[in-house]
Amino acid sequence: MTDEARDTATDRVVKKTPWWAISVGLHTLAVLVLTFLFVTGAPADTLTVSSVTHSHPPKETVEFRDPIVRTTAIKTSTPTDDPQITDKTDPTHEDPTDFDTPTTVGDINANADSPFKSPSSNGSIGVGARAGHKRGTGIGGREFRRKKGDMGNRPEGDRATMSALLWLARHQGPDGGWGVQSHAGACKTSRCSTPESASADFDIGVSGLSLLAFLGAGYSHLSKDVHEGIRFGEVVGRGLRHLLRQQDAEGFLGPRTGHKEMYNHTIAALALCEAYGLTGSSLFKDEARRAVDYLVQAQNPGRGWRYSSRSGDNDTSVTGWAVMVLKSAELSGISFPRTAYDGARAWLDETTEEAYGRAGYTHKGTGKVYCPHNATFEHHEALTSIAVMSRIFIDKKADARVRNGAELVGRDVPSLEPAKVDYYAWYYAALALFQFDGPDGALWNKWSKGMVQALVKSQSSMGCEAGSWDPADRWGCEGGRVYATAINALTLEVYYRFENVLGGKRK
Repeated sequence: MTDEARDTATDRVVKKTPWWAISVGLHTLAVLVLTFLFVTGAPADTLTVSSVTHSHPPKETVEFRDPIVRTTAIKTSTPTDDPQITDKTDPTHEDPTDFDTPTTVGDINANADSPFKSPSSNGSIGVGARAGHKRGTGIGGREFRRKKGDMGNRPEGDRATMSALLWLARHQGPDGGWGVQSHAGACKTSRCSTPESASADFDIGVSGLSLLAFLGAGYSHLSKDVHEGIRFGEVVGRGLRHLLRQQDAEGFLGPRTGHKEMYNHTIAALALCEAYGLTGSSLFKDEARRAVDYLVQAQNPGRGWRYSSRSGDNDTSVTGWAVMVLKSAELSGISFPRTAYDGARAWLDETTEEAYGRAGYTHKGTGKVYCPHNATFEHHEALTSIAVMSRIFIDKKADARVRNGAELVGRDVPSLEPAKVDYYAWYYAALALFQFDGPDGALWNKWSKGMVQALVKSQSSMGCEAGSWDPADRWGCEGGRVYATAINALTLEVYYRFENVLGGKRK
């Protein structure tokens, strides 16, 4: 057979085409490829989340293009036939009458003259929008309320909050998280102290608390505010990436330690829900939804939650965190079954004393709750505060148990006597009393004045610890300095973190 017979049709065309025509064709193709890449290229600011090893198969690497484009979709859980709780307003579908750029997820801090860039600033997404407060309500209105002083916080409380956020920013780990013990690796001058008993098992929990402190003041991963050379948006972005790396295939956040692991999950899930509610960003919408789905399936049927999924045991403390996740999900447009609220209410009914409104821990009339490290501390009505807050969030009204419980909580004004310091109790008391009769009620005003004085006076002001709080309360023995600082910042932020459900009027 001749050489010509062996040539393919392509070979014959190439041989008969002049060399200059081939060169022009190749250069034209190269220009077209480069043009396509330039036009469709990724924005400069990208978030990349890598997989981590869990007891379940790790999810594939996901690249997020800020602020809107997801390159890899993640399946959500199978829909349930139960009635769903969801806000009628989807934060990802902007109302053209409310926002400057109706088709783009925006930055609430992008324009100092117009803080209503976030989709979730829509007035219909409030915890309970008060009359005359169409704008600046709900999760998305935090930055507005903080800057305008709309919720009546005291200047010294605002300064203490900013100092706490700066301390947290300076002690963020290289992986974007915060460590109960490892935060000291960021200390510049002297090591910030924390109890040896404080456990790294709670690293995911305190990372979630730290993120909530920034989110509670209205700082998102989009924020451009710079304080003392630190851009808070970058701090929040690194923290969110860290949390996303901890989520396994079932939606659970954190290591499967079996040691109070639902505390880690609920607090981290709350941070994801609030991050989504604050920005409406698709970067973590699916992950927040999956975290809520896991929380719902982890609930004991018809009751509450405890340390692990469907353990059969319930406690009011973990259940309180779960209710906060559900409320944040509701505000953010993330659906869940109504039965989740019904079960939480049933558990609170089971543990609450009708006559006094006092709630127990694992059963009615539990009394003082403590661990070996904090047995000398006095009892406070933290669980009653959780019950009051939860009932208001779920039912949006105050019955006799809520009123009686609030009276109990309001009489216990924060004190710096060593045996009486309880940051956890103060945090939930702030949420409960502000929802009950804040910002103008007698109970709230008396209690909150003492709270601000106690926290401002006890905040560290020297050296590397400046802006933090010594973990000298009942539960600092487990969460350490990061826990103490983050939860106290959240307590001070109660003025603008959530809108008042009852509108300042008890119903």
